Amino acid sequence: MSRFMGVIRNEFGMSVRRKGFWLAYGLLLLFYGGLFVLGGQIEVSSTQAQMGQASAEMAFTLNMFFPLVGGILLADRLVRDRRLGVDELLGSTPLGRVEYLLGKYIGGLLSILMPVFFIYLALMVCGLALGASLRFSLVPLLAFLAIVVPAYVFITAFSLACPLVMPVRVYQILFTGYWFWGNYLNPEFIPTLNGTLLTPGGKIAMEGFFGVGGSVGDTGLYTPTQAVLNLVVLAACAGLALAAAERFLAWRASQA
Repeated sequence: MSRFMGVIRNEFGMSVRRKGFWLAYGLLLLFYGGLFVLGGQIEVSSTQAQMGQASAEMAFTLNMFFPLVGGILLADRLVRDRRLGVDELLGSTPLGRVEYLLGKYIGGLLSILMPVFFIYLALMVCGLALGASLRFSLVPLLAFLAIVVPAYVFITAFSLACPLVMPVRVYQILFTGYWFWGNYLNPEFIPTLNGTLLTPGGKIAMEGFFGVGGSVGDTGLYTPTQAVLNLVVLAACAGLALAAAERFLAWRASQA
């Protein structure tokens, strides 16, 4: 367990110490800060339902670019270890391949979730400072867990696995195109995964859990059951991607 936690701490530390990490997220924070202020999206809601809807809309808006940047930043993590010979060094230690891969995954996931978590933590603190109850202030955390976290769970797995079988830059370009194609294009005009259970951007959870996106009874509004299924499918896909990555690493080790 100590070795496993060591991999997590090391991966997290390497990720957040990169200058590009803070530069990219700093620019995004400035962009979204101006967007929310100018758009009037930062306001004190009068009811818990309104707070939930506002938090869900914010989460969905943040998911347009924050996961994209996170996936791009994580794309070289396993490839870098291969290039530097770290994976060969680890092969001579008691650390297992599954521990290594899961440690890299969890450490990377936590690192790219951190900036968005701080945004929601700030919202919770502001709510408490304005006199809201603790229960009321925890509503943004629910939106964070239901809409933001599943997207990152999904993209982190594929951003670690896919560059093992293709150049990092190629993956980053393909991933950028996929993110907008699979989440934000209208399926009525172009074939896309948007609107299916494979949609990771948070639209289904936003509508199903928080009722944002249409009125009750609207045929375009997803149900809570569909939202749960969406989360299950995303988690399953992430698990399959990690399993495939583990098998690929095992095959590569056998060829060495």
